[in-house]
Amino acid sequence: MESLHDSLFIGPVLPSATAYCTIDAMDKQTKEDKNHSLQVKNIPGYFLVFCIVIVFYFLYEIVAPFLPVAIFAAVLTAAFFPLYSRLRNFLGGRKSISALLMCLLVIIVVVVPIVVFILFLANETLSVYGLLEQKVQSGAMDSLLQADKGFLYQLKIKLAPIIKLDPAYLKSGITDVAKSISSLLVSKSADMLKNATTLVVEFIVTLFALFFFFRDGESLVQMIIHLMPLPQKYERILVKKLSATTKSIFYGIFATALAQGLMAGIGFWIAGVQNAALWGTLAGFFSMLPYIGSSIIWFPAGLILIGADHTSSGVFLLLWGLFVVSTIDNVVRVFVIRGGIKAHPLLVFFVVFGGFLAFGFPGILYGPLILTIAMMFIEIYRMEYAKMLDGMDSDG
Repeated sequence: MESLHDSLFIGPVLPSATAYCTIDAMDKQTKEDKNHSLQVKNIPGYFLVFCIVIVFYFLYEIVAPFLPVAIFAAVLTAAFFPLYSRLRNFLGGRKSISALLMCLLVIIVVVVPIVVFILFLANETLSVYGLLEQKVQSGAMDSLLQADKGFLYQLKIKLAPIIKLDPAYLKSGITDVAKSISSLLVSKSADMLKNATTLVVEFIVTLFALFFFFRDGESLVQMIIHLMPLPQKYERILVKKLSATTKSIFYGIFATALAQGLMAGIGFWIAGVQNAALWGTLAGFFSMLPYIGSSIIWFPAGLILIGADHTSSGVFLLLWGLFVVSTIDNVVRVFVIRGGIKAHPLLVFFVVFGGFLAFGFPGILYGPLILTIAMMFIEIYRMEYAKMLDGMDSDG
């Protein structure tokens, strides 16, 4: 008979095979529920990225009108930063005073001469066009237009298949061009007066940007480097290449100014213009201005020579300015900027002039900078995947 002890004792209960199957099924069901869950993982992270994108979009819309000015100020800062560093060391590390003095230097050396020369030449150019129109209408140029020998005659023979060279047609064309250019200058002067407020604001923004870029540029660059999620070696290479490109852009502007001034001076000398070196210097100085460039010097000079009965010299100067002075900058700028980017000249040509066509004058700055960043990322890719790329080449 079974004892009381045996009937009351309950040993350890082991789970059966059925129980194990049930537990596995429950775990599997739980995983499937999680896989089919509508809950989004890491919502705070996605929300942060969304907020950053939205805020920076509106921030870009706010600062976009001044972005070209800020980039131009950054280029000036990068070019003159060594001079600023020496001035800061000379003044015992006073950053604000050094930055203020550099801004004043920019005003004295760049801004004031540009304003004075533009006002002077605008007035003189209007007088030139008026004189030219008067000469044409009075018949003083008829004998030159109907000449049957000399430089103009040879020029008419060569251009006859291309251009209608009837004297009456030429007189009408010269008069129309003079009127059109005079009207254009007057309208542009009026537009400049209407947009005087915008020009003043952009000038002030440029000075502010220059001041803070000089004073806080180093700390700003260090902050940007810290925020970039790249290895430190790549960050340093990127900053170094951008700095070299910025300097090459700035030096390219002055190199083209020097080249255009030199070629314009040679043209003035050949045409017999007095003080050719002075006018060449002015042409080089104005070549740094967008759109009009050195033509504001040699084009009126050529018309003055024609109006003063020095037709051969005037025509020569106009052709020299059109085909030599206005094209030399294309070659010089490409090769100078190429020295900072270390890229093929054809590629630099595309980004410089493609940037100009896409963004206007600021595109001359945007194009090389964008190319530098693109080439840097390609270099990072090549360095990171060098073994894999070499292995693929060897397999092939």
